[in-house]
Amino acid sequence: SAFRRGLIIDKKRGNVLKVDRHKYVRTAYHGMKTELSSAERKSIYSKEIATFTESNYVNIDTLFTPIDSMLFSQLVDLKDLKPNVIKQSYEQMYKDIRACVDLCHRDGVIKDTVLKDPASYIIYDENIVPMLRRLRKSGKKVFLLTNSMWEYTEKVMEYLVHGTGDHKDISIWHDLFDVVIVGGCKPAFLTDNYLALFTVSPQGYLKNVEDRESCNLQYLENKSKIFQGGCWQDLHRMLEITSGDRILYVGDHMFADILRSKRTLGWRTCLIIPELEHELETAQRESKLYGEVLTLRRLQYELDEHIDTLRRLVENGDESSIDLLSDALQQSVDLKIKV
Repeated sequence: SAFRRGLIIDKKRGNVLKVDRHKYVRTAYHGMKTELSSAERKSIYSKEIATFTESNYVNIDTLFTPIDSMLFSQLVDLKDLKPNVIKQSYEQMYKDIRACVDLCHRDGVIKDTVLKDPASYIIYDENIVPMLRRLRKSGKKVFLLTNSMWEYTEKVMEYLVHGTGDHKDISIWHDLFDVVIVGGCKPAFLTDNYLALFTVSPQGYLKNVEDRESCNLQYLENKSKIFQGGCWQDLHRMLEITSGDRILYVGDHMFADILRSKRTLGWRTCLIIPELEHELETAQRESKLYGEVLTLRRLQYELDEHIDTLRRLVENGDESSIDLLSDALQQSVDLKIKV
């Protein structure tokens, strides 16, 4: 899909933007197929100093939001084609989309659909189980912390461990973990010390944990290692650690997983960025071209310095440098075209 993290939605104009690190709009699409020309982009986005954090912009920065940009672009095309059918503004359209998508997450329709056929929505990775085994074999304590509830977590993890009939020696998937916490309510899990903690039975029944101080490694081994809710202090107690830097937390949500845990608790963090896989493959495939571009840019830099030298000579009355400067300027134009 062309819709991925890193893009920006312009709610006011109905555009989806690709912006570089200098805040320059490199590519802009109005709807699904209409790409704005360079002149159109500059006339809209170069006249204003935008940080793209203003209220009319939305950053697609989590794995939950690419669907927003896709639905928004499709509705923009429909509105432009049939303005009498969709009379709302682009901004109101986006607001309605966000409300609908949020409702789908809240009422469970998305997860219910996934649970009916996990293989159609979840990529099975044969390396997950060997990785978890290696970590535990090396003496690491492995935990699963998720906002999903037990029913969804249990079925998804069952598929990820046993989905293709592999790993028949593992009777239950949570044998691969020392602690499992569902319904974590991140980021509140990382900041609120007063959230209730429950144990979860294999059937999904909850039992309130009254003596939270007793939830240590021995408790996990003898009683239960599957919990719902709680907070970071409970997790530290279960793992018997006193410092956040003893934890390496792996997640794919920049805010709920990474930033808050790092800044508030000092956890070591690892951000999963699926988009990097394609970027790395492209970089490796085009490494020769990249090297050629670097060579040309070095030549361009050296030629620019040579041109500056010739200009100073001409300004000081050296007529013999005029032709040399003209040739150098033409070489610079040719080199920029190559680059």
